[in-house]
Amino acid sequence: MKKLRLFLMALPVCALFSCSRDIYVPNQANVPLLKEKNELKANLSLTNWQAAYSITDNIALMVNGQYVHRGWLYTNGDNDGDDDLFVDKNTRGGLFEGGVGFFKAVDTRKRAVFDVYAGYGAGAFKTLDRAYNSAPDGALANDYLLRTRFHKFFVQPSFGLAHKVVEAAFTSRFSIVKFHDQTLGVKAFENDTQRRENFMRLGDKAVPFFEPTFTVRAGYRYIKWYGQLMFSVPMNDETYNNYNVNDYFQPVSVTMGVTLNFGQWVKDAGK
Repeated sequence: MKKLRLFLMALPVCALFSCSRDIYVPNQANVPLLKEKNELKANLSLTNWQAAYSITDNIALMVNGQYVHRGWLYTNGDNDGDDDLFVDKNTRGGLFEGGVGFFKAVDTRKRAVFDVYAGYGAGAFKTLDRAYNSAPDGALANDYLLRTRFHKFFVQPSFGLAHKVVEAAFTSRFSIVKFHDQTLGVKAFENDTQRRENFMRLGDKAVPFFEPTFTVRAGYRYIKWYGQLMFSVPMNDETYNNYNVNDYFQPVSVTMGVTLNFGQWVKDAGK
């Protein structure tokens, strides 16, 4: 536990002083905090689209989609420079996943909610070796390409407060990601044989991640703005040959968007 605390404290420093090659960007956690049967909640952002629907008073289904494409954040001139301090601007890809869960209001006024969801997803990411930034004119991006596919299993218990105006929740998501079908362009890590071998070994074993998440929503009844902060901590780094953890995995994610909520309690809250 002490090692984990030190790791979390070091993540912002790692982000400032490393240029990552992100071939895994954790998707936003879907934290619905449902309260009753036939309640629907959807989250919409630039990179994540999520929905959860309660089929009984305690059982719900969720679906989550993610697509990361950061090109619109950068001008052509930016593409010739170094990486952003916090994210790999060349990362593309995402995932699709589904899950089932249990939820229950734990106080008499039904404001405090506990839920736990489990599910499966699959996806892929690709990026470019940073050497492409200084490559000669006419260089082919595919020669510097890093690509991987993956399967993912997750379990996420959450506890939060759901009110018609404000919602807040803490989620401790645990994910197991199994990478496969890694590919490298002929010039990716061209002068670093160990790192080429290191990247191809990502699929040797499944990688467990601990992903603590804080979610806040504010608005009124049917529509709220939300913000979410997530840390993604790989729990087993034996295959990475002492490279920084965020050389391949994005360690911190911040997402913002809009939440839509439809249910009887939401309707009654306006009376």
